[in-house]
Amino acid sequence: MVIHTFGDPKDPAILLIHPMLLSGRQMIEGIGKKIPGSYFLIAPDQGGHGDDTGAFTPKKDAEELTRYLKELGKSEVELLFAASMGGITAMALLEMGELRFRNTYLDGVPLARIKGITRLLSVPGMVAARNKAAGDPAAIGGKIAPLYGEEMGLSMAKQLGRLPKANVISIEKACLNGCAVPVDESVCGRLTFEWGGKEINRVGGEPLAGKLYPRAKIVIREGLGHCERLGKEQEQYAMDLAAEINSR
Repeated sequence: MVIHTFGDPKDPAILLIHPMLLSGRQMIEGIGKKIPGSYFLIAPDQGGHGDDTGAFTPKKDAEELTRYLKELGKSEVELLFAASMGGITAMALLEMGELRFRNTYLDGVPLARIKGITRLLSVPGMVAARNKAAGDPAAIGGKIAPLYGEEMGLSMAKQLGRLPKANVISIEKACLNGCAVPVDESVCGRLTFEWGGKEINRVGGEPLAGKLYPRAKIVIREGLGHCERLGKEQEQYAMDLAAEINSR
């Protein structure tokens, strides 16, 4: 894992954990810098993304982030924001319980185990897309663009083409297996889950979140797909996160 930062370490910390096919720098530029106020932004590159060339190891990443933040004297973090794949690492951080997150906002997190035909097709489908992206990123980028825009779509396609096959498989399996963990009751009251109304992770995730984390807030963005706001509504998304911080 490679960790990127921006801002004054003396300011309150915001930890941003990227979804599959984005990077830590993109989280800082696309979301972090747009949040009004003075914050120290911390955004890792997870396995195979951005500047990191290693494997996808969410529990190990959670341990490394915990150690890094403690060494900075940041045992309390103003906001933990994670999307999709990054939510797996975020849930591992919450399970460890060694840091205090004043606010946790998880978008599109694969909380519940995925079953059925989606489970059977997901890994080979993503491997095939990865192979296609390695040779023709523009073709895959064109398919991603309706959700995330042309620029981000092409960037994501290029990242997919660079991902080692082993990472694609491990990430997909981790997402399919779900990442729900027990957390302290006090954490639930500072926890928000967001899903797009049209995404598969909402189907099992929404009822599971309501059962396991009854004090958590659940936000459903009707008409939107998986993490779609990260590409299309970054300015508004950043304002929403600022409001979340200021509400607690």
